[in-house]
Amino acid sequence: MSDEESIMPIRQGSIDGLCGVYSVMNATEVVIGKFHYDRKLGRKASQRRVLFKNLIGYLSKYDLLEETLIWGSDDIDAKGGFIDIAIKSVKKYQMRKLRKKIAFDTDDVTLNAYWEKLTEHLNRPESAVIICLSGRIKHWTCVRRITPSAMILSDSSGIRRIARGRCAVSMGRGDLYILWPTLTYLLSVV
Repeated sequence: MSDEESIMPIRQGSIDGLCGVYSVMNATEVVIGKFHYDRKLGRKASQRRVLFKNLIGYLSKYDLLEETLIWGSDDIDAKGGFIDIAIKSVKKYQMRKLRKKIAFDTDDVTLNAYWEKLTEHLNRPESAVIICLSGRIKHWTCVRRITPSAMILSDSSGIRRIARGRCAVSMGRGDLYILWPTLTYLLSVV
Protein backbone atom coordinates (compact mmCIF):
# COMPACT_ATOMS: atom_id res chain seq x y z
CA MET A 1 0.00 0.00 0.00
CA SER A 2 1.42 3.38 -0.96
CA ASP A 3 1.55 6.35 1.43
CA GLU A 4 -1.15 8.00 -0.66
CA GLU A 5 -3.54 5.07 -0.12
CA SER A 6 -2.90 4.89 3.65
CA ILE A 7 -3.73 8.55 4.32
CA MET A 8 -7.21 8.87 5.76
CA PRO A 9 -9.23 11.98 4.93
CA ILE A 10 -9.75 14.51 7.71
CA ARG A 11 -13.32 14.24 8.98
CA GLN A 12 -15.42 17.31 9.67
CA GLY A 13 -15.29 17.93 13.41
CA SER A 14 -12.12 15.91 13.98
CA ILE A 15 -9.90 18.96 14.55
CA ASP A 16 -12.31 21.75 15.41
CA GLY A 17 -13.42 22.65 18.93
CA LEU A 18 -17.13 23.16 18.30
CA CYS A 19 -18.26 20.36 20.64
CA GLY A 20 -19.72 23.01 23.01
CA VAL A 21 -21.93 24.32 20.20
CA TYR A 22 -22.99 20.80 19.18
CA SER A 23 -23.63 19.68 22.77
CA VAL A 24 -26.15 22.51 23.17
CA MET A 25 -27.77 21.78 19.81
CA ASN A 26 -28.00 18.05 20.56
CA ALA A 27 -29.37 18.63 24.07
CA THR A 28 -31.96 21.06 22.71
CA GLU A 29 -33.15 18.50 20.17
CA VAL A 30 -33.25 15.73 22.79
CA VAL A 31 -35.47 17.91 25.00
CA ILE A 32 -37.85 19.34 22.37
CA GLY A 33 -37.84 16.57 19.78
CA LYS A 34 -37.12 17.54 16.20
CA PHE A 35 -36.24 21.14 15.43
CA HIS A 36 -38.98 23.27 13.87
CA TYR A 37 -39.00 23.43 10.09
CA ASP A 38 -41.14 25.87 8.14
CA ARG A 39 -41.38 24.87 4.46
CA LYS A 40 -42.32 28.41 3.45
CA LEU A 41 -38.99 29.67 4.77
CA GLY A 42 -36.87 27.04 3.02
CA ARG A 43 -33.89 25.03 4.16
CA LYS A 44 -31.81 28.01 5.18
CA ALA A 45 -34.33 29.10 7.80
CA SER A 46 -34.85 25.87 9.73
CA GLN A 47 -34.54 26.23 13.49
CA ARG A 48 -31.45 24.00 13.47
CA ARG A 49 -29.61 26.25 10.99
CA VAL A 50 -30.74 29.47 12.69
CA LEU A 51 -29.63 28.17 16.10
CA PHE A 52 -26.23 27.16 14.67
CA LYS A 53 -25.90 30.58 13.02
CA ASN A 54 -26.76 32.32 16.30
CA LEU A 55 -24.27 30.23 18.29
CA ILE A 56 -21.47 30.91 15.79
CA GLY A 57 -22.56 34.57 15.69
CA TYR A 58 -22.15 34.75 19.48
CA LEU A 59 -18.58 33.46 19.17
CA SER A 60 -17.84 35.96 16.42
CA LYS A 61 -19.42 38.89 18.30
CA TYR A 62 -17.23 38.27 21.35
CA ASP A 63 -14.11 37.55 19.27
CA LEU A 64 -14.07 33.91 20.42
CA LEU A 65 -14.55 32.17 17.07
CA GLU A 66 -10.92 31.51 16.19
CA GLU A 67 -9.99 30.37 19.70
CA THR A 68 -13.07 28.14 19.98
CA LEU A 69 -12.54 26.58 16.54
CA ILE A 70 -8.98 25.66 17.50
CA TRP A 71 -9.15 24.97 21.26
CA GLY A 72 -12.83 24.53 22.14
CA SER A 73 -15.00 26.25 24.76
CA ASP A 74 -14.33 26.31 28.47
CA ASP A 75 -17.62 28.02 29.31
CA ILE A 76 -20.82 27.29 27.39
CA ASP A 77 -23.03 28.98 29.98
CA ALA A 78 -21.76 32.56 30.08
CA LYS A 79 -24.61 35.04 30.55
CA GLY A 80 -26.28 35.27 27.16
CA GLY A 81 -24.15 32.33 25.99
CA PHE A 82 -24.86 29.07 24.19
CA ILE A 83 -27.57 27.68 26.48
CA ASP A 84 -29.37 31.04 26.72
CA ILE A 85 -29.34 31.28 22.91
CA ALA A 86 -30.95 27.83 22.73
CA ILE A 87 -33.57 28.87 25.31
CA LYS A 88 -34.54 31.85 23.13
CA SER A 89 -34.70 29.63 20.04
CA VAL A 90 -37.05 27.16 21.73
CA LYS A 91 -39.26 30.01 22.93
CA LYS A 92 -39.40 31.55 19.44
CA TYR A 93 -39.92 28.41 17.36
CA GLN A 94 -41.66 26.02 19.77
CA MET A 95 -43.30 28.57 22.03
CA ARG A 96 -42.09 26.45 24.94
CA LYS A 97 -39.94 27.31 27.92
CA LEU A 98 -36.61 25.51 28.13
CA ARG A 99 -35.08 25.60 31.60
CA LYS A 100 -31.43 25.16 32.56
CA LYS A 101 -30.00 24.45 35.94
CA ILE A 102 -26.42 23.86 37.05
CA ALA A 103 -26.40 20.39 38.60
CA PHE A 104 -24.06 21.17 41.51
CA ASP A 105 -22.54 24.24 43.15
CA THR A 106 -19.32 22.38 43.99
CA ASP A 107 -17.09 19.85 42.27
CA ASP A 108 -16.68 18.04 45.61
CA VAL A 109 -19.26 15.38 44.74
CA THR A 110 -19.04 11.59 44.72
CA LEU A 111 -19.63 9.59 41.56
CA ASN A 112 -22.67 8.03 43.25
CA ALA A 113 -24.20 11.46 44.00
CA TYR A 114 -23.42 12.63 40.46
CA TRP A 115 -25.01 9.54 38.90
CA GLU A 116 -28.04 9.79 41.19
CA LYS A 117 -28.66 13.45 40.26
CA LEU A 118 -28.45 12.74 36.51
CA THR A 119 -30.66 9.66 36.87
CA GLU A 120 -33.31 11.67 38.76
CA HIS A 121 -33.26 14.42 36.13
CA LEU A 122 -33.27 12.14 33.08
CA ASN A 123 -36.17 10.08 34.44
CA ARG A 124 -38.33 13.13 33.69
CA PRO A 125 -39.80 13.48 30.22
CA GLU A 126 -38.31 16.10 27.88
CA SER A 127 -34.95 16.32 29.64
CA ALA A 128 -31.25 16.17 28.77
CA VAL A 129 -27.93 16.90 30.44
CA ILE A 130 -24.89 18.68 29.03
CA ILE A 131 -21.63 17.53 30.58
CA CYS A 132 -17.98 18.55 30.37
CA LEU A 133 -15.40 15.77 30.19
CA SER A 134 -11.66 15.86 30.65
CA GLY A 135 -9.03 13.19 31.23
CA ARG A 136 -9.38 10.69 28.41
CA ILE A 137 -10.85 13.41 26.19
CA LYS A 138 -11.58 17.14 26.60
CA HIS A 139 -15.13 17.38 25.34
CA TRP A 140 -18.65 18.75 25.82
CA THR A 141 -21.45 16.28 25.16
CA CYS A 142 -25.14 15.60 25.73
CA VAL A 143 -26.43 12.79 27.95
CA ARG A 144 -29.86 11.71 26.73
CA ARG A 145 -30.32 8.68 28.98
CA ILE A 146 -28.58 7.04 31.91
CA THR A 147 -28.56 3.51 33.26
CA PRO A 148 -26.93 2.19 36.43
CA SER A 149 -23.88 1.22 34.34
CA ALA A 150 -23.58 3.85 31.56
CA MET A 151 -24.44 7.28 30.21
CA ILE A 152 -26.08 7.12 26.77
CA LEU A 153 -25.05 10.11 24.66
CA SER A 154 -26.22 12.21 21.76
CA ASP A 155 -22.73 13.24 20.74
CA SER A 156 -21.17 15.16 17.87
CA SER A 157 -18.02 13.04 17.78
CA GLY A 158 -19.81 9.71 17.63
CA ILE A 159 -19.34 8.53 21.23
CA ARG A 160 -22.51 6.55 22.01
CA ARG A 161 -22.01 5.60 25.63
CA ILE A 162 -19.64 6.01 28.52
CA ALA A 163 -19.41 3.18 31.04
CA ARG A 164 -19.72 4.24 34.67
CA GLY A 165 -16.62 2.21 35.52
CA ARG A 166 -14.59 4.46 33.19
CA CYS A 167 -15.69 7.66 35.01
CA ALA A 168 -14.36 9.69 37.93
CA VAL A 169 -15.48 13.02 39.37
CA SER A 170 -13.18 16.09 39.40
CA MET A 171 -9.92 14.12 39.38
CA GLY A 172 -8.57 10.78 38.30
CA ARG A 173 -6.23 8.97 35.98
CA GLY A 174 -5.86 10.24 32.42
CA ASP A 175 -7.41 7.05 31.03
CA LEU A 176 -10.74 7.84 32.74
CA TYR A 177 -13.50 10.25 31.77
CA ILE A 178 -13.36 13.02 34.36
CA LEU A 179 -16.80 14.54 35.05
CA TRP A 180 -17.16 18.13 36.33
CA PRO A 181 -20.29 18.66 38.49
CA THR A 182 -20.24 22.49 38.27
CA LEU A 183 -20.02 22.18 34.47
CA THR A 184 -23.02 19.87 34.29
CA TYR A 185 -26.24 21.48 33.02
CA LEU A 186 -29.71 20.02 33.46
CA LEU A 187 -32.11 20.99 30.67
CA SER A 188 -35.86 20.41 30.61
CA VAL A 189 -39.08 21.89 29.33
CA VAL A 190 -41.14 23.64 31.97
